[in-house]
Amino acid sequence: MEYSIPAIRRLQLGRTLRNLRKAAGLTVDQVGPDLDMSASTLNRMENGRGRVHPLVVRGALDLFETPFDQVEEVMALAREAYRNTWWMLQGIKANSYPALESEAASVRNFELALIPGIFQIEDYATALFTLDTERDRNRNLVIRMNRMARLTDERPLIVHAVIDETALHRSIGGPAVQKAQLRHLIALSELPNVTIQVLPCTVGSNRGLRGAFSVLAFPPNTIDELGYLDHAAGNLQLASAPKVKELRLRFDSIASLALNEGDSVALLTRFANG
Repeated sequence: MEYSIPAIRRLQLGRTLRNLRKAAGLTVDQVGPDLDMSASTLNRMENGRGRVHPLVVRGALDLFETPFDQVEEVMALAREAYRNTWWMLQGIKANSYPALESEAASVRNFELALIPGIFQIEDYATALFTLDTERDRNRNLVIRMNRMARLTDERPLIVHAVIDETALHRSIGGPAVQKAQLRHLIALSELPNVTIQVLPCTVGSNRGLRGAFSVLAFPPNTIDELGYLDHAAGNLQLASAPKVKELRLRFDSIASLALNEGDSVALLTRFANG
């Protein structure tokens, strides 16, 4: 099974409504008629299997006599689950990495050859997309910039990235662009939600040589962690617990071999000023 953003939001909303219904001491059979829903339809809603209009959610909250301080929080979630987002407007599939990353709470990412996409400045990303059509290049740049915005929005994404040193030496866009990109990494490392480590070339055989990957964790009442493997055609989503656990352990192994944050920033600074 592949997970998508609508599924995540509907799950979060549905489970929240179920918890509120139970807290009110009501059963599905009792609630259904007041919401003009069959028990099966209500069950589907609580299981995150249907799109729910915010007005229906408001009716449910009134029926459950939900405390005022919770109402706006749940309604905000309902509106988020119902509205179009930036990735929808860009025609991005709901089960794609950028869409899922946009709703994740945290990401652990290892990159072997390039700077992580969420950290890429516009000139660096532009240089990567030189072989694309102008339309695709502009679209990909919009995606990159929207991804980066998650680092500083009202619910900032927590990112722990380990970057192989070879990516720092690869001159994408020329020396000036590469140095600007490194300076950007240094600035990002000062954010409280961003951890950047460099895996030095002096480290020999390691589990990072298998390729780039990410592990995404999501807010409570949604879904379990997901893993992503980079490959020639894009990203492969991994949802099974054993496979995601293996990726977590792989990341921990690589991070343990990498320079600590301070030494990583020192290395980035040396390369940026070199």
